[in-house]
Amino acid sequence: MGIQLGGINGPFSGKVGAAVGSSWRGKWVLRAKPQKRTSGFSPLELKQQAKFSLMNKFLHLLLPLLNRTFQQFAIQMTGYNKAFSYNVKNAITGEYPDLKIDYPMVLLGRGDLPNAESPAATSTSPGKLDLTWKDNSGRGKAGATDKAFVAAYEEESNLWEFDSDLAVRSAESYTMDLTEFNGKTVQAYLGFISADEKEITDTVYIGAVNVQAVEKEIPPEVS
Repeated sequence: MGIQLGGINGPFSGKVGAAVGSSWRGKWVLRAKPQKRTSGFSPLELKQQAKFSLMNKFLHLLLPLLNRTFQQFAIQMTGYNKAFSYNVKNAITGEYPDLKIDYPMVLLGRGDLPNAESPAATSTSPGKLDLTWKDNSGRGKAGATDKAFVAAYEEESNLWEFDSDLAVRSAESYTMDLTEFNGKTVQAYLGFISADEKEITDTVYIGAVNVQAVEKEIPPEVS
């Protein structure tokens, strides 16, 4: 049963006939009541469902970051939903049912702020990811105080490590603790957010990096 809110001319919540009223992101929305499906899914629908499932599994741990880094393009939707939509369309490769994430095509941030130049990542010490870039402050909107954000994905565990509000653009480097991915290969991404939070870069895919293994201490022999 639907409930009338705010008088006869106001919105309503719940079901009234074939309509359903609800509140979404501060707005009252009227939708048609969903119909029960009487047939199976088509091959195209099955492919789309598989793409959605794959991308949700890949991105869901980044929800707090993506709500922030896709905010400029998220019109009447969350940043995460905009990121999800973009990556479903652009960052999946292969033929159904053998679908895979196309790591170089993944975007974890989107905006008009120029990214840093010549980004690179290595692991020169155990459990650490060393990122470097060239400071290009003054190019377009790029500023020396733009803050870096970094994300690293490990495929086997399907886990992310990400940090934001890190080193500024002018620092030209940042070392990320990836002890959790000790001895494994990660896919690394870098982006920047302006100091006033109004401008964001498209992220850049740095590449696959093997995180140097942390050597286990060998206990001394007991005589």
